[in-house]
Amino acid sequence: MKKKIFHGLTGICAMLALILCSIGCKKNLGRQGDPATAASTTMSRAATFQQVWADEFNGSSVNTSNWNLDNGNPGVNNEKEFYQSANATVMSGNLVITARQQSMGGQPYTSAKLNTSGKFSIQYGRIEARIKLPMVQGTWPAFWMLGTNIGSVGWPQCGEIDIMEHVNTTNTILGTMHWNGGSGHVQYGSSINTTPGDFHIYAVEWDNSSIKWFVDNNLYVTGNIANNINNTGAFHLPFYIILNLAVGGDLPGQTINNTALPTTMQVDYVRVYKLVNTTGPPIGQTITLKGSNNMYVSGENGTQAMTCSRPTAQAWEQFLVVDAGNGKVALQSMSKYVSSENGVNSITCNRPSFSGWESFNWISNADGTISLQGNNGQYVSSENGVQAMTCNRPTIGGWEEFRVNQ
Repeated sequence: MKKKIFHGLTGICAMLALILCSIGCKKNLGRQGDPATAASTTMSRAATFQQVWADEFNGSSVNTSNWNLDNGNPGVNNEKEFYQSANATVMSGNLVITARQQSMGGQPYTSAKLNTSGKFSIQYGRIEARIKLPMVQGTWPAFWMLGTNIGSVGWPQCGEIDIMEHVNTTNTILGTMHWNGGSGHVQYGSSINTTPGDFHIYAVEWDNSSIKWFVDNNLYVTGNIANNINNTGAFHLPFYIILNLAVGGDLPGQTINNTALPTTMQVDYVRVYKLVNTTGPPIGQTITLKGSNNMYVSGENGTQAMTCSRPTAQAWEQFLVVDAGNGKVALQSMSKYVSSENGVNSITCNRPSFSGWESFNWISNADGTISLQGNNGQYVSSENGVQAMTCNRPTIGGWEEFRVNQ
């Protein structure tokens, strides 16, 4: 989504690769840009999040202490809606943005757009919303952010983080970052399939090294912003939040299913968390683990013994950190738990619940890595990726050290 004026007017420029060469004029539903930007965060220690702002939409109308409501057509992207406050209501604990076939201000449709500019902004953290999207040809709902300095520097210099975009009736969700790469607009992102017509949690986790995109806590793309790489300095400044439902435009096209209107985008909540560094386990967070061989730990979908040999992190390489009680953690991947197998056999990720063998001490090492100690008193080893992982090492060495979210 391209933004043109202060409150975030949406649009798509010609897509440029990170080497700043033009490669097209329409947003690609796949990954865009230089794969180098996929290098993930350099946070070495575990992290937790502290909530700093939220709107649960539990009132009877939009809370104007939190949100501004746009009025008019944005004038970009060839969109066909007229934004007005009447199309944003709060009902049954949800924000409801309604798109209607209704002539207003010279446009054939009405809808609503909310933003927190001047009321709330965030620099780094986790920004998430639980949203149910319309599945209607011609609609373009989005949950996104713009740099607060857009009024002085313009777009794309201000930067843009599209936490979630969806068009038409597809099952594809887009996550994208836009900025000025030095000679003009560049973008990077990817997509994931889900069931957009149901409620899902769309989120980014953003720190001084990276921006990560999640759907229901499943990581699907990471953008590298460490040390302003590729001129990404815009992403080290505050951003504000935007929710809108566009009708028509360059991305969804101009074929609009009028018989399916009115239709709605429903938002259960928007929550914002600040990152809090800690030496303890990141309970409730989805993480990746990378061994000293620079490869990721994989649960192998529970079909074979676990390995530490994957060059990239996909679903099988993501683990939810669960409080196992008594200061211990359990690791869950693909709805199954990691088991030490008491050190007798290679470790697995196929247990439907956790007990002793599925409980581990989370050890924070002085160099920022972590180690996992089973209830047999032995440590989990990557085995340097050359064979299945074990939990039978009496001491911590390089193969027993793992980096979190790197």
